[in-house]
Amino acid sequence: MDETATLPKLGKEHIRILNTLVIVDNLPMLGIFRSVLGDLGIQNVRHGRNAREVVSLLMAEPIDLVVIDDHAPLDGVKFLTTLRRGSDKLPNAVPVIFITAIAERERIVAARDAGANEILIKPFTPVQLKTRLENSLFKPREFVEAAAYVGPDRRRRRDDGAATDRRERDRGPDRRQRDGTEADRRG
Repeated sequence: MDETATLPKLGKEHIRILNTLVIVDNLPMLGIFRSVLGDLGIQNVRHGRNAREVVSLLMAEPIDLVVIDDHAPLDGVKFLTTLRRGSDKLPNAVPVIFITAIAERERIVAARDAGANEILIKPFTPVQLKTRLENSLFKPREFVEAAAYVGPDRRRRRDDGAATDRRERDRGPDRRQRDGTEADRRG
């Protein structure tokens, strides 16, 4: 049986005391992250550039949110896999925002399967980052610890708690016509 734990729900009044770790080696990008996090009210921002610094920070103090820039010297997917499945000393359930410039399906799926809470493709706007942060902090998904996967439940839930059925939602009129759910108008 799968073991699950629920990530704690945070109120907006808790935001200013969150310890956030940003993994990035590019100082201008760190400035963007700090600015957007500051606009959200997050004041405690730590910074790591490589695996050694990041692991040291994760073990030294409680971290409430991790933002990984996949362009950093460490491979974001490998690091996320290590975080989720690695040492008992690492906080494997911490929410993780995975940011990448690699807009290929394989990379996105790899980040999702490694346990990213949210994924954001560069270039992005501050509003997009803010939305991902709010989703991670205010709409946490159940955390799943199973043999094949460790991370947030990959299924999205609507505000009313029901799972979204992407297949039904994505079915446009053309597809419904082809699969017989509506009369074929093509004759």
